[in-house]
Amino acid sequence: MPGTGSTVNPKSRSTPPGPANFVRSTMSFRRAPLDWLGNLFTTYGDVCSFRLATNRIVVLNHPHHVKHVLQQKAGNYNRSTMAHKMARNLFGQGLATVEGGPEWRRQRRLMQPSFHYQRVASMSEHMLAVIRARLDQWDELVASNEVINTNEEMRRLTLRVVARALFALEEEKVVDRFAQAIDTIDRELTAYMQMPLLPLSVPTAGHRRFWSSHQIVEEIIDYVITKHLLDEVDRGDLLSMLIQTVDEETGERMSNEQLRDQVFVMLFAGHETGANVLTWVFYRLGLHPDVQQRVQQEVDNELAGRPPTIADCSKLVYTRTVVDEAQRMYPQQWQGWRRALEDDEIGGYRIPAGTDIFFSPYHMHRHPDFWEDPDEFRPDRFIPEETAKRDRSSYIPFGSGPHVCIGNQFAMSEMLLIIASTVQRYRVELASRELVAPKQLITLGPDKPINVRLMPRNRRSG
Repeated sequence: MPGTGSTVNPKSRSTPPGPANFVRSTMSFRRAPLDWLGNLFTTYGDVCSFRLATNRIVVLNHPHHVKHVLQQKAGNYNRSTMAHKMARNLFGQGLATVEGGPEWRRQRRLMQPSFHYQRVASMSEHMLAVIRARLDQWDELVASNEVINTNEEMRRLTLRVVARALFALEEEKVVDRFAQAIDTIDRELTAYMQMPLLPLSVPTAGHRRFWSSHQIVEEIIDYVITKHLLDEVDRGDLLSMLIQTVDEETGERMSNEQLRDQVFVMLFAGHETGANVLTWVFYRLGLHPDVQQRVQQEVDNELAGRPPTIADCSKLVYTRTVVDEAQRMYPQQWQGWRRALEDDEIGGYRIPAGTDIFFSPYHMHRHPDFWEDPDEFRPDRFIPEETAKRDRSSYIPFGSGPHVCIGNQFAMSEMLLIIASTVQRYRVELASRELVAPKQLITLGPDKPINVRLMPRNRRSG
């Protein structure tokens, strides 16, 4: 196996192999990136390259090479790539978008306490209240035998969970306006990414809708921040915590603009990723009734008919394996970008300073050296005995290294509570067994609607 990164060797090869036709590479990468990347790795191996427009990109597929970039030499690779610059232009200078260095460390230091288990536990009652209210509305749909579009429903549910838990947003009219604006942003940004013919600054009809909705979201977030500041009450939400947090090194609090940037990114990323993972989970439960039955049995045994609490999440061991396997097959961070600050070497190839590095957890999670039959859905891969044997670098659904997702504990708790609450009440049946593939945009959603019927169960929570 090639080396996984070391001091630059003068005998190292200069340029990883890859296709010569940059026009075809650029078009293929934008049109069908997952398929094209799979062919790239099959043809050229775990370290390869291609030209994206005029920029040569080095592409990594081996988990050890990616670990080198994200962990072992994380200080040499920052987020100054074009992809991150676009994210900063859209969503501000929040923790998920800032390049790195002292500013990133300051933000991480300020935000980390807000995601400790005790704080997530305090937010869980807000999560559960939203979940129960939404499932009560599903009861009406079930009674009329209506088909439910899983992705749409999960987006509605997770947006409300995140809005309530992040900044105590409960006013229904404001939530509805907020949800409509987020949907428009997502729809127009998706259209732009599929065919980025003109910059978002050019005032086409779609771009105007995007920026108008973007302004609405900013105004609502500013309204909520102002309300929190005037009330001076800890509402048990993330925003209350961030407002109160003081930087131990500088004695400063976050400015309103910094608060807005943090909330905007976490709101957008938090609800989108959670909704997609849950959609894939329910799709797989519908495809695999035996798996669904095991999840139901575990939930029934552990909860004994009572509503779930966050303390139950650690007991739902098999349910967690289902979520983990869904995230292996459909990682929401399906692509990652970094830029080398100094010369380096990876896999025997020289990496000059300024080189953009690309990696895809979607393909890493299918690497044949680490995963047997990777295209098959097997939750038992993640039972504790199997996880203990596995190279940890082969599975990075929440990223890896210093930049690992700060909200991973919140996200996992939210997903487990939604799944447990749902399977307590219903059996999930697919309206169609047509195969669904991932659609590659910012995240990995389904390429077509996943419609389900929810069949009431005898065993229910009160």
